Amino acid sequence: MADALGILETTGLTGIIAGGDAMVKAAKVELTGWDRVGSGMATVFCRGDVAAVKAAVDAGAQAAAKVVDVHAVHVIARPHEELGVLIPLSDGGLVSGVRALGMIETRGATGVIESADAMEKAADVELVQVLDIGGGFITALVTGDVGSVQSAVTAGAEAAERVGEIITRHVIARPAEQMLSLYLK
Repeated sequence: MADALGILETTGLTGIIAGGDAMVKAAKVELTGWDRVGSGMATVFCRGDVAAVKAAVDAGAQAAAKVVDVHAVHVIARPHEELGVLIPLSDGGLVSGVRALGMIETRGATGVIESADAMEKAADVELVQVLDIGGGFITALVTGDVGSVQSAVTAGAEAAERVGEIITRHVIARPAEQMLSLYLK
């Protein structure tokens, strides 16, 4: 294990995606995985030297707090080697072809289905993943050029609000490849 383990836990998936993206951009850390906690909460993990992990987790928490509630931020210096059984590991495969990344997170399937339909009709975007983290939280992820993704997310959020509950929406103009490899398969 690395010198430190960083943990960021938020309401919903969008928070850990935004947070994980900020983490790898802020410091030299490795995103090691993420996990569904339950009740609509999710956690992302990073490793690296203590100073880098502290900087990354702080940056991740700030980014996540802009879109959702942050429940926990923690750094464990020199984690015990057997702690690794609790930390999910990424397969490390790189994802290509993703430009901007747009997310709409809803509570319930009806809203996310309506938002995905509206996003693809509103702009030249591709629906690349739909993730369910439990507690009724479902996130649709789209990619395309920044302007198209922003337009699509706006249209999708409006559509989702008409038929269900929207948790959050967010656009990352230039997502980090390391972060993408955790969530897109």
